Amino acid sequence: MSHDIVIVREGDGYRLLHGHLRLANELGQHGKIDIDVPGEGKISIVRMRNDYTVHRDGKRLPLYRQ
Repeated sequence: MSHDIVIVREGDGYRLLHGHLRLANELGQHGKIDIDVPGEGKISIVRMRNDYTVHRDGKRLPLYRQ
């Protein structure tokens, strides 16, 4: 789990607020990372082709990066 990556819930998905390069590096090395989201709990972010997807409770949700 990484504390220098900040993600929050936004509408139907999640938004990456801080740690873009750290997230890209972790996903490049491992393909998956678990992040603690305030008020949401733990989510998994998975690299899929050219995009990142949030996996939580058996669902895939978008991760907005911009």
